[in-house]
Amino acid sequence: MRLAQLFKQVIKKEEELPEIRSRKSVSEPRLIDTPRCTSCNKVMHPRSTSTIAFICPNCGQGIIIRCKKCRVMGKVTKCPVCGYEYP
Repeated sequence: MRLAQLFKQVIKKEEELPEIRSRKSVSEPRLIDTPRCTSCNKVMHPRSTSTIAFICPNCGQGIIIRCKKCRVMGKVTKCPVCGYEYP
């Protein structure tokens, strides 16, 4: 799963939420959090080609995002939902 697809899913869920007013102003906060590497907590760009995001193989609910540096170094990362350690 690419980060761009992840962003599209989050934006789609955000649009489904009931709101009193429309969010057309730039200054209003959005509900989207910036994706971060689950190993080093580095902010990932949505169009980055070296970043990988996938669903946790253990619970199937958590999304694990890894940057290129952490993948190459083989850092251990944990699922944010179940705590499963992924090599």
